[in-house]
Amino acid sequence: MKRTPSADLQGFSYGFLGVLGFSLTLPVTRMGVGSLPPELVGPGRALLAVIPAALLLLLCHRPLLPPRHQLRAVLVTALGTVIGFPLLTAHALRTVSASHAALVVALLPATTAVMAVLRGRERPSGRFWVCCGLGTAIVLGYLSLGFGGGLHTGDAELLAAVVVCSLGYAEGGVLARDVPGWVVTSWSLVAGTPVAALVVVLAWPSQGPTLDARGAAAFVYLALGSSLLSFIAWYRGLSTGGVAKVGQIQLLQPVLTMLFAAVLLDEPLRPSTVLVGLAVGVVVLAAQRTRTANSGGPATTQERIVHDRRAGLE
Repeated sequence: MKRTPSADLQGFSYGFLGVLGFSLTLPVTRMGVGSLPPELVGPGRALLAVIPAALLLLLCHRPLLPPRHQLRAVLVTALGTVIGFPLLTAHALRTVSASHAALVVALLPATTAVMAVLRGRERPSGRFWVCCGLGTAIVLGYLSLGFGGGLHTGDAELLAAVVVCSLGYAEGGVLARDVPGWVVTSWSLVAGTPVAALVVVLAWPSQGPTLDARGAAAFVYLALGSSLLSFIAWYRGLSTGGVAKVGQIQLLQPVLTMLFAAVLLDEPLRPSTVLVGLAVGVVVLAAQRTRTANSGGPATTQERIVHDRRAGLE
């Protein structure tokens, strides 16, 4: 069906609201780790997010967990997006700035595409691999040459977060061929909650966390804003305006994150960081277009992978 201009505008509006919410995740996570353990700011937020997610499943007459043949995919998605990415990024943001982290996490669309290739057994062209390699080289070169303050322990944690999250996205993308994306998201929250609870219990400070208003606000936003409300807007935008078009709004996310970090955390907005972020965005766009044109697989696979990304997701 041909989309009308009003549908396109509505799709882009909802899509932009979703990306705007995702762009706050890293700065707000850095705010949270100032007063809360990273285990609580990261996986712990699933303990709050799972409540509305479970209610949504029940109200829509969906099971709380998938059937047995889909359980493995949901568990992999949960380990990557509900546990791994939030935990690793929260740890990393104790030692690196949100702007610095945004640049590394900008590799996520490319690594997700690589995981999708491996998971879906697609055969993209050589140009796709050149684009992915170039984007990785830009980020690693920026870090290793010291423009981002040199390599940190946090960089290893961020790179690991990108890998595990991309695996979760790709697995969720395959699963979303059969069920809606919001169901995959809700199932992954439910499936990941026991592990998240265990992580929180093991890391709980003996004196209890020193929760202040700033930390509490950060926790609530990460649980309800990044993990749920942003995804509602994002999915609405993708379904209304089209994944191929609306999905490109994600390329704004690294620069928007840097702007939010400057406003919320007083982080310096370095021109070199912004330029590198834009360069990575261009390379990711080229990689995605190359893959779409040459993969030969169904368009829905690529589309599902794009819209099944989570904010610690993101």
